[in-house]
Amino acid sequence: MSPRTSGWIMKQTWEDLLFLHWSVDRDWLQSMLPPQLEVDTFEGKAWIGIVPFEMNQIRFRGLPSVPFASKLLELNVRTYVKYGQKRGVYFFSLDASHKAGVMMARNLFHLPYLQAKMGKKSDGKQISFWSSRTHKGVEKADYHIIYEPLGTSYEARKGDLDFWLTERDRLFIVRGNKVFQGKIKHDRWPLQKVDVAVLRDTLSHPYHYSDQVVTHFSKKVTTYLWPFENVTQTGKPLHIK
Repeated sequence: MSPRTSGWIMKQTWEDLLFLHWSVDRDWLQSMLPPQLEVDTFEGKAWIGIVPFEMNQIRFRGLPSVPFASKLLELNVRTYVKYGQKRGVYFFSLDASHKAGVMMARNLFHLPYLQAKMGKKSDGKQISFWSSRTHKGVEKADYHIIYEPLGTSYEARKGDLDFWLTERDRLFIVRGNKVFQGKIKHDRWPLQKVDVAVLRDTLSHPYHYSDQVVTHFSKKVTTYLWPFENVTQTGKPLHIK
């Protein structure tokens, strides 16, 4: 990547990533968000996504990857929001397979990471990914999906739904009355069409899951993350649910 990556604090590689999105009622989704954030929409539709993938080569800037701590599986539930003129991702949950990684993400970044038993297998074509949440004090959630990428990869065009659902360069968290953003940069997703079979799913039950889903696959990107910064807008009214 170019020098625009200067200042990053963490580098990761994401592999075998699936985007599975469905549209939901905008007003209902707004009621699920912190009042500081506003639902972002594409042509009037609000969206929720489930995203399973493998994360590896994790390292902090200036430090090497640690073999036993540099790889994990992740399964997140996300949506798309606005804060002022900024657009980004908001996570409802991020299940992950590495206990220490979950603790670090919760304590350092205040992200809703949850411990889960997870597995992934691939025969070179199909990918089988499963997760069973084990985090104490949190409702259980199971997910098992098989997906197979098809055809050649392409880059989404700006202005298309494919681009809107996948190309985001920041995420938001809300703590108390303060809003923080974390910037993320990577090359454009190499997207592919994908066949998907959901074998077991209690993860999406709270989120008005629809069988009318939009799916994308991406084989691999290297991602850079920046420190969270306080972007709270003072003296302006918060969004009302």
